[in-house]
Amino acid sequence: MSEHSAEKPEVLVVDDSKVIRLAARKMLGNDYVIHLAEDGLVGWEMLQNNSALSVVFTDLSMPNLNGMELLNNIRSSSDDQIASLPVIIMTGHDDTDSVKQEVFDAGATDFITKPFESIDLLSRAKAFARLSRKVVELEKKTGYDKLTGLHNANSLQEQGAKAFSFSSRHALNISAIHFEIKDFQDIFLNFGKNIAQHIIVAVGKRLQEVMREEDIAARIAVAKYALVLPMTNKHSAETVINRVRESIDRLVFDTGKDKIRVNFVAGYASLNHAEDYSFTDLMEQTDDALQQALNSTTQKVICFNEEGVVEEPVVEEPVAVVTEQDIEKAFSHILEGSFYQIPGYQLAAVMERLTPFIQYVKNQNKAEQADTLTKKDVAL
Repeated sequence: MSEHSAEKPEVLVVDDSKVIRLAARKMLGNDYVIHLAEDGLVGWEMLQNNSALSVVFTDLSMPNLNGMELLNNIRSSSDDQIASLPVIIMTGHDDTDSVKQEVFDAGATDFITKPFESIDLLSRAKAFARLSRKVVELEKKTGYDKLTGLHNANSLQEQGAKAFSFSSRHALNISAIHFEIKDFQDIFLNFGKNIAQHIIVAVGKRLQEVMREEDIAARIAVAKYALVLPMTNKHSAETVINRVRESIDRLVFDTGKDKIRVNFVAGYASLNHAEDYSFTDLMEQTDDALQQALNSTTQKVICFNEEGVVEEPVVEEPVAVVTEQDIEKAFSHILEGSFYQIPGYQLAAVMERLTPFIQYVKNQNKAEQADTLTKKDVAL
């Protein structure tokens, strides 16, 4: 993000014509921070790496990723902020009304015809940048993530700093945990936005179920969550992680064709009252540990220790709990002939329930066979 982004709205212009890109920069440069992309692919990468962008102007006909494809990527993004961005389509005289209608149906916010006047470009930039900024400011003021009901990143910083200050003032421990759904982008691409959002909401609910009243839970990125745990040392933080993992590992999302299990990784850090750190330091350490966990092929949970190096903690593997509802559903699958849908961790419990019945059937068969032999002996 540029130094001026806090003062000026940031606008992305995507066009394969250098003349158009430079003209847009000249027309808007005094009032906006302008980012230029020569095709939709470059523009899409910029959008994913810059959360400050408030308006997108894009051409339709471009190499690598055209304007329609870029628009589809934006509207189907798992990041709500990207998905809701105003997108202004820059059309040419050869673009027909049917093409414009198709783009409008796909989610275009407005159109501008090339060659455009500076007043046309400025008026649209001003109107939609102001609208985009108001939406962002409103979400920040509410303090909550609209999808999960957890705190948002802005609220986490505010509430977490207060909890940290209280811990420091009263010489209390405090811990923080970052969780992330690994390979979430693959889930989104393979199963679509509805399934992806369903997973995000379900994970958020599981976090709410295990947290205490004084804990602070937030969704801070598309598939990334945070917990701030006041009055919690390292050992207690590990206990919380075990509870969360146990709850999350029981989640199975059935799409009808496939079953999805969440690959959840975590990084955490704990500070005691004797340490001279800030809340920002704590969150940076927590995120460092999470990045290590994301890059690890063997560890799903990693702790950042007091010496500033990452260590791998001994974390108990969660024990899967099979409920009566699970058993009833498993029996339904058996009766329907879809026994292959029974999760592997439930098989032992199902067999334990079925064993008395199986033994009963065997005994009945033996009794019937013995009775049959007796009747044959009598007949002889």
